[in-house]
Amino acid sequence: MAVAAAIAAQGVVQLAHAGAGWGDNLDFNGRPIKVPTFYANSPTGLRTNYDPTPGATAQVDSGTALRKFVDGLPGLTAAGANNLGQYLPLAVADTTSFVDSDYYELAVVEYGEKMHSDLPKPTTLRGYVQIETPANAAVSKHFPLAYPDGSPILDAAGNQVYAVDKPHYLGPVVLASKGRAVRFKFSNYLPKGGFDPLTGRRNGDLFLPVDTTLLGAARDPVGDMYPQNRATIHLHGGDAPWISDGTPYQWITPYGERKLAADPATWWIGASTRNVPDMPDPGEGAQTFYYPNNQSARLMFYHDHASGLTRVNVYGGEAAGYVLLDNTEAKLIAKGVIPPISDMIPLVIQDKTFVPKDIVQQDARWDTARWGDYGDLWFPHVYETNQDPNSFDGTNPVGRWDYGPWFWPIFPAPEGLPTGVFGDASTTPEAFMDTPVVNGTAYPTLSVQPKA
Repeated sequence: MAVAAAIAAQGVVQLAHAGAGWGDNLDFNGRPIKVPTFYANSPTGLRTNYDPTPGATAQVDSGTALRKFVDGLPGLTAAGANNLGQYLPLAVADTTSFVDSDYYELAVVEYGEKMHSDLPKPTTLRGYVQIETPANAAVSKHFPLAYPDGSPILDAAGNQVYAVDKPHYLGPVVLASKGRAVRFKFSNYLPKGGFDPLTGRRNGDLFLPVDTTLLGAARDPVGDMYPQNRATIHLHGGDAPWISDGTPYQWITPYGERKLAADPATWWIGASTRNVPDMPDPGEGAQTFYYPNNQSARLMFYHDHASGLTRVNVYGGEAAGYVLLDNTEAKLIAKGVIPPISDMIPLVIQDKTFVPKDIVQQDARWDTARWGDYGDLWFPHVYETNQDPNSFDGTNPVGRWDYGPWFWPIFPAPEGLPTGVFGDASTTPEAFMDTPVVNGTAYPTLSVQPKA
């Protein structure tokens, strides 16, 4: 009983309100203190305010709580659209430009899409779209692409760029067949340049914290910062030749970014970027890919892989499905061994955190001018240590990761711990967000027939 009482008492003193801006600890002399935390939670409505500042209100509004099961699950094509207008578009294959391959022209763009009815606005995202060409014009929705500021996206010739469909999270899904190759022409239509302090526009800077100390995300060989609008495509699980693997140094920047560089010869394209030799040169701001598809049926996905940006680019939306079909699977379906494709429901499960309304209280180091605002995506950027040499027992109850200089055995670190503010953001070993997202919708619902 005494042990149980001691544990219970300690639990009261050491209670950690991680994610609410503050936690409880004991100082070196054993006196209760408040310690800050910078790990935000998605909006949950009114919550207790743990701010120790004199005069702070008892409650703070974190924004409208995200209700569960009020929005439908996005399905395939416009026929599977949910109440928010979300769905997973299917890419339209061009089977005539290359006799031996299905051909697609894709691009990465920045856009917004509502991911839950209770979010205040469309969430800012970056993702893929299929570009309209003469081969798919008959089925295209002729959607004019635009930058976040509303200005039209133009190609290298100065013409308005149209998409087959408007940008949708996790799209467009590519259907491929074993033994028939797929070819991509991929264009980077992200905004150019960086943050403009006069207008407050981010331009090509990412809306998530970037750790510029990571390899390939800091300075190029002449000392300029690598831009944050770098992108490529990696087919995850595919059998691509190395020139089409989309490795971390096979990225490209948008057409025109080269002119903004202090040394145009270095930082506008990745050192390993190569195009497919039997395809036309796509020009600046674009690249080509070739996938043989000599594999069995499977679900894969293609995503960004740019050095120093992969984790945040993919979290921010640069990923889409790639379904490979084969005759073996077709025979199993024909025999009734496995369900037909029409009965299959794609489920892409992810975890996200959305910037709350009280982000200043929950994460005082989050920069809403440089990163996301209320309703956008939140991502950890402060390395909160499990250790605290100033506490009574050397621990930090709101910490999440070990820190070598404060751990045993001590691991020396020549540099100080990053603060997490813009320009000094830190990557983290791992992060688990608080909101399940399926096919791009938070807490979706789907009604199905009771059949097996």
